[in-house]
Order: sequence, then structure tokens, then C-alpha cells
Amino acid sequence: MLRLAICDCKQENRFQLSALLESKLKPFDCEIESFCCTEELLRYISADYSPDIAVLGIASDSDRAISLAEKLNALVPVCRIIFVSDELRFATEVYRADHVWFLLRSELEERIVPALRKALASLESRRSSGIVIRSRGKVTVVPLEEVLYLERDGRHTIIRTEKESYTSSEPPSRLLKNALARSFIHSHRSYWVNKAKIESLEHDDFVLSSGELVPISRSRRAAARDDYINISAK
Repeated sequence: MLRLAICDCKQENRFQLSALLESKLKPFDCEIESFCCTEELLRYISADYSPDIAVLGIASDSDRAISLAEKLNALVPVCRIIFVSDELRFATEVYRADHVWFLLRSELEERIVPALRKALASLESRRSSGIVIRSRGKVTVVPLEEVLYLERDGRHTIIRTEKESYTSSEPPSRLLKNALARSFIHSHRSYWVNKAKIESLEHDDFVLSSGELVPISRSRRAAARDDYINISAK
């Protein structure tokens, strides 16, 4: 699910943005939350909420919105930020924070789609380069090149790297999406192995660069071996 956060001190602006985003994002499974101030959004983040895209309204005091963006950059680095302002004079100030677009409110109808496209493309690029783990309002991106395999253990997914392990409540099917999924072999009901970390195939196991063995189940043996042969042939 795509999560969008709107933060604007004016209620009419929040209503306008929410309606516009809903109309432009109909093809997506998305959830839009509106916040009246910086403090409210930050409270939600501390209570295990992490948006994928944040649309931040800039009022006469630009510092609050830009400071919020800086905090989002630190707390939820994967979040893509779009600024919306009534005044063009704030266009240079927003570069204090990482963002994908600055919009004038008068041009919302014409410009919101390109801004959303850029935000979504940037999100996809970030996600394809690593596994995004959300926990208690914080987001961690584990680079793909560090991941050995994923193991589903009960209601949790363990992401194993050579140095440490991470835990997520999300299933591998949600952690490994689109381009990222193509980098893994689903070798067993509970295991997804990073193709780049496979050293060899021995009996019913993949041998990884770390020396660990990842099992291959009988039902997935043929498909897993075909994937391995295709890797070796490249």
C-alpha cells in the first residue's frame, strides 16, 4: 500500500490536496492521511507511521515546513517530499531539505501529476536498490548487495546479511516488489535467496558466499535449479 501524508495548517488546503491526490492516484492502493501541523505528523511517525510521499504546505513562515522536511529526511529517508506554496519566493529556501518537487498552489491541477510521477519513480528506484523495513515509525533501507537471504519465521521476516539481521512484520511478498523480486530465488516456502550471493548448488541447498546453506524444497527444486542455471550461464 502507498502511504501519503498531507501536512498543511489550513483545513481548506488539506481538503483540496486530499481530493486532488485521491483523483490522481485512483489506480493505486493508497492511504492518505492529513495532518494540521508538524507536531501531529511527528507524533504519528513516533507511533509506527511512515509515509512514502509527504505533501507539505508552506505558509507565510516557510521554516516550519522546511524543518519538518529535514526531520522526515532523517526519520523516514525513503519518503519523497513535495512542497506546495502560495508564493514563489520560497522556491530556493526548500533546497535545505531533500525533495522531489516545489509546486505553486495556483498550478496544482497542472503540475501535481508530474510531481507524483517523479516521486513514484524515485521511490521505485530507492526500493529496487534495497529492502525497506518499517518499524515504530522508523525506516531502514538494507542495501541489496548486503542481503544474503530472507527467512519467514512465523509472523516475522528475518533479513539476513553477513554482518547482522533485521526483522520485519511484513511478508517477503511485500518486502520484495517489482524489480527487487527479480534479484531473489524463492527456493523454499520460508526462504528467498539473493541470486548475487549464491556460490554453488549442492544437493538440495544453495551454498552462499558466506558459507551458509539455504534449503531448496522438493516442490521448488526444478524452478530453483533452472534459475541457478540461468544465473551461471550469464
